[in-house]
Amino acid sequence: MSTPGTRSLNPFHGLTKPGRRAFLAAGIGWGLDGFDWTMYSFALAAIMTSLDLTLADAGYIATAALIASAIGGVVGGLLADRFGRTRVLTFVILGYALTTAMTSTSQDGTQMAIWRTLQGFAFGSEWAVGAALLAEYAKPETRGRLMGVLQSCYALGWAASTAAYLALFSVLPNNSAWRWLFAIGALPALAAFFVRRHTHDNVEPTATPYRRSIAGLFTRRQAKITILAMLLGVAVQGIYYSVFIYLPLFLKTVRHLSIIGTASYTWAAVAGSFLGYALAGYLHDAIGRRRAFSLYFLGAAAAIALFTKMPVSGTMMGLSITFLLGFFASGQAAGLGAYLAELFPTAIRATGQGFAYNVGRGLAAAAPTAVATASGSLGLANSILLIGCIAATLGLLVVWTLPETKGLAIRSQATSAPAESRAVTARPDLDHNVTISRHV
Repeated sequence: MSTPGTRSLNPFHGLTKPGRRAFLAAGIGWGLDGFDWTMYSFALAAIMTSLDLTLADAGYIATAALIASAIGGVVGGLLADRFGRTRVLTFVILGYALTTAMTSTSQDGTQMAIWRTLQGFAFGSEWAVGAALLAEYAKPETRGRLMGVLQSCYALGWAASTAAYLALFSVLPNNSAWRWLFAIGALPALAAFFVRRHTHDNVEPTATPYRRSIAGLFTRRQAKITILAMLLGVAVQGIYYSVFIYLPLFLKTVRHLSIIGTASYTWAAVAGSFLGYALAGYLHDAIGRRRAFSLYFLGAAAAIALFTKMPVSGTMMGLSITFLLGFFASGQAAGLGAYLAELFPTAIRATGQGFAYNVGRGLAAAAPTAVATASGSLGLANSILLIGCIAATLGLLVVWTLPETKGLAIRSQATSAPAESRAVTARPDLDHNVTISRHV
């Protein structure tokens, strides 16, 4: 029998049956994102050899995909606010599953860039749509931990791609193994049918014209929050991309690990990420958004320094450091789902989350290119450390400029919210009274 204390630790406490289905839909989508997206880093060394690409070429392709994801996120957010979260999420899952599979057909760098760019567009849409869908079902007091558990689904997808990498590259030649790795990326398309049939939105779509949705992000009171939220997105994703896009390549070329060794260290990072995501949610609910982000940013900088400066090959100390790298440098992203949902009102929530997260991602796309470029003179290890620490510093500066939103009842802007809820949750530091015309 559960007690009030155990119920308070349960991220699903008070979540309705439709809310649990929304979690399952968003979790499937985000986990499949992790599965499809991390394939590139595993296959990178084989792709470079097979398609005769340089490290700089690989960095440019990664950057192009991330820029496309920024555009996709904004477009997906606009469509989700206009046509509903569930409907858009269905097509997004289909889109990135199919474009991942088509990546396997690439015959040169140009084709690889085209398919990765299209996949990035679909990938960018998923987070904003799924996060808005779930955040609108979550209770204010448990939103951080629920969104943290959602973020941990990415680590499950990453674990699945690690297993697929280990299985395929252990039995197939490298020049064909990477193609099969991307080909199985079509399987997640089946999840779209579950999402469409069993999931429903918790708020009504708006009839707001697209131009007014964008304009709502830059009203006098909202503009500052929009820009700072976008910079937070730059910092969070700059840390992640500076480290994890190159993690398998770093382990192979700098630490000289085998396929099994690379997979083992990646498992450690994945385990750290999963735990880091989940615990971050509880931390956000306990001490607030700004303090939790700060702790993770400082931990990420320290973990990157340890990972790049200490010899990690073949030691328990190395696996422990890699675990901490995953815990902090990946886990720091867990707070974004709850925080961004709380920074934007319902009528423009998916648009705002899509803009902040994905324009931030587009700017953070400079991180892998910067690492690749700087590696020519600094080496890969020092380049990862430099760019990762710059991103962590930016995050610390930005998060203390944004308002604290712990406990905010975001559905107070929804048409279905009761009047007393709207009165209780009024916040002078957040422009949640933005009114956007429902008429063209």
